[in-house]
Amino acid sequence: MARPHIRTAWTLGTLAALGLFGLACSGNSSTGDTSSSAGSSAGGSSSSTAGSSSVSMNGGNSSGTAGGSGSVNGGTSGIAGAISNGGANVGGSSANGGASNGGSNSNAGSSAGGSANGGSAGNGSAGSAGASGSGAAGSAGAGPTTYPTASTDHRAIGVHDPSMIQVGTTYYLFATGGKLNFRSSTNLSTWANAGTIFSALPGWIATELGQTITDLWAPDISLVNGTYRVYYAGSVFGSNHSVIGLATNTTLNQKDAAYNWVDQGLVIESNKTGGTKDDWNAIDPNYIKDESGNSWLVFGSFWSGIKLRRLDETTGKLSTTDTTLYSLANNSGGIEAASIVFHNGYYYLFVSYDLCCKGVNSTYRTMVGRSTAITGPYTDNNGKAMLQGNALQMLATDGRYIGPGGGTAFRDGSLYYYVYHYYDGQDNGASFLMMRPILWTADDWPQFSTPLWQ
Repeated sequence: MARPHIRTAWTLGTLAALGLFGLACSGNSSTGDTSSSAGSSAGGSSSSTAGSSSVSMNGGNSSGTAGGSGSVNGGTSGIAGAISNGGANVGGSSANGGASNGGSNSNAGSSAGGSANGGSAGNGSAGSAGASGSGAAGSAGAGPTTYPTASTDHRAIGVHDPSMIQVGTTYYLFATGGKLNFRSSTNLSTWANAGTIFSALPGWIATELGQTITDLWAPDISLVNGTYRVYYAGSVFGSNHSVIGLATNTTLNQKDAAYNWVDQGLVIESNKTGGTKDDWNAIDPNYIKDESGNSWLVFGSFWSGIKLRRLDETTGKLSTTDTTLYSLANNSGGIEAASIVFHNGYYYLFVSYDLCCKGVNSTYRTMVGRSTAITGPYTDNNGKAMLQGNALQMLATDGRYIGPGGGTAFRDGSLYYYVYHYYDGQDNGASFLMMRPILWTADDWPQFSTPLWQ
């Protein structure tokens, strides 16, 4: 029996017209080869596939310095398949160097972890703003206590690199493209235009990069001490001369008289003209507050992998008391789109392995590791280091759901979610939104539950 198909008013054509999607990927190459917006594998180039969505993305070619050849530990879990609440996908096959061996992806993974603990929040403050008004993207208040009912409808919600926050009964969705238009919904099905952060791209970006860009990438939304923060990235494909900026607002409601986006300027820059030669890339930002109340920014794409810097609590800019650039994870086949949540004594680092932006030929996979300290070391479920290319696989291509990744893990009240994009094999590789509850095994490893729609 065919499932009903729901296509929101936000088709890809509409999104492109509104500037919600860019045309350039932020991928990089050590060989100097040029590449189209599809991105390419490490050290080479490739053109986009026919029918792939024309969106910007944080990735592309590797500089050739990334990662070891460690194995990916853990069974795969297909996007379409509902993972049961008992048992985590912590067994299964390994893949050398973070690259897929081409095996099929099961819909459940192996159940080697016991029963899940449901959506318990543990001791973390890293997701919901909660009573303290701080934390990463999540609820702006106390937050809900039950997950939304999963639907069997297919929802073609065009998006790339999503992040999300819930304010009261309204969800706000931020994503790559243009001047950072964002959307709102009360039911996760019907989305409306909720505003645009910039009327024109901040002039300092072109000054720093030495050229004009048309799209900002991977905005990350959070609520910190009563102020909404959006960290965003600016770059061009084929370069790791990149910047991360910060915009703030006291409300997300356009009808509120206090609604006003203020650009706070540069937060961090890689390969600054006249500066040091960096082997990392300042894109894909994600804000997190640790259990001691310190603020951090995790970021990175390809090159030498995922990095972490401490932030000043007041300004949201880089800390001047802790200037260490912490290295958290790497993968020789490509790594980016990092986000961190805290649960029951552990910080969980979610990342995307391999390649985005190639439509039906995209190879993104969603991976995770954990650490008892936010600065690491992060390991997979077998205790192997993420810096050596090891991680537990959470999602991989399954049927029409191709290249799942580019997402954000966040806590909303006592609940945890992963919101991400995939490329639709039944819609010419267009990139669409997906959202999954995160449950927890008896030994505190995350597992994704049934997607909230199809």
